[in-house]
Amino acid sequence: MVIPLIGHDVLANCLERFPLSDVECIVVLRETMGAVKLWEHRFPSVHFVTTAHKPVPRRRECGLRVATGDVVGIIEDTSWPDHGWCAAALSAFADPRAVAAGGPVRIASTLPSRYRALGSSEYGAFAVERPPSAASGGSIQDRPVAALRVPGNNMAFRRADLIAAIGGESGGVFEGSACATLLSQGGRIVYHPRMSVTYAVCDRHNASLATRLHHGRIYAAQVRGRTWCSRLIHLAKVPLLPIVLTARAMGSLSRSVILRTKLPILFWLCLMESAWAIGEAVGTLSGAGERVRE
Repeated sequence: MVIPLIGHDVLANCLERFPLSDVECIVVLRETMGAVKLWEHRFPSVHFVTTAHKPVPRRRECGLRVATGDVVGIIEDTSWPDHGWCAAALSAFADPRAVAAGGPVRIASTLPSRYRALGSSEYGAFAVERPPSAASGGSIQDRPVAALRVPGNNMAFRRADLIAAIGGESGGVFEGSACATLLSQGGRIVYHPRMSVTYAVCDRHNASLATRLHHGRIYAAQVRGRTWCSRLIHLAKVPLLPIVLTARAMGSLSRSVILRTKLPILFWLCLMESAWAIGEAVGTLSGAGERVRE
């Protein structure tokens, strides 16, 4: 399943990297991304679904309900899969206990600093050089290893397990909560080194500070259901978030990145993580709010 964030030629470039004649491919478009008939003419083997202005988690769920395979891969058009991505995603589920899988995310060095900062913030924990977890023994280059979560732009699930995990009245597919639920039910999440993608496209919407603030607000809104004491404790930690999140994202950058390149990335990271922290503060106190596009 491909979830377009940009659409148009970016989506086409992403689709051309898949073996479309060999896999079931579903694309969940927004209305502004072109007529379905035009896309079907260009990619006749792809199943295109149009939604109105549903946010990404809702579009993921829409595609999930349409899919028929036992394993569903989910990728975004800003992230281009390596050759063999589909085969690697399937092989990650050779272990019958595996219910979810993710893989490495490279941040393209050709991206401007602002977008490298966004990529490092979102996917730095899954950088090729720094896998999130590894089991002892064996080579991380060869086989899946245990992990606790998956990157939102590069993941796969057993379809039936994911549908059960999100429930019948969910707000969509959120990878963090889905993984937490699957783990609590005894499932295994794996990180497959060959299931790799490159975050390669400027995503202006998600790189905006307003969007970062809103996403931080959504993330923190779950605290609303807890006691006021829990909320106040969470709120007290918020001022530290820009420092912690920025340091974590900077730590994911390749050692080959030179200082004069790191400084602009650091600047944007500080702004983005500060906006996120403000969003967390607002979300803790007043909930997620409403927004059409995410």
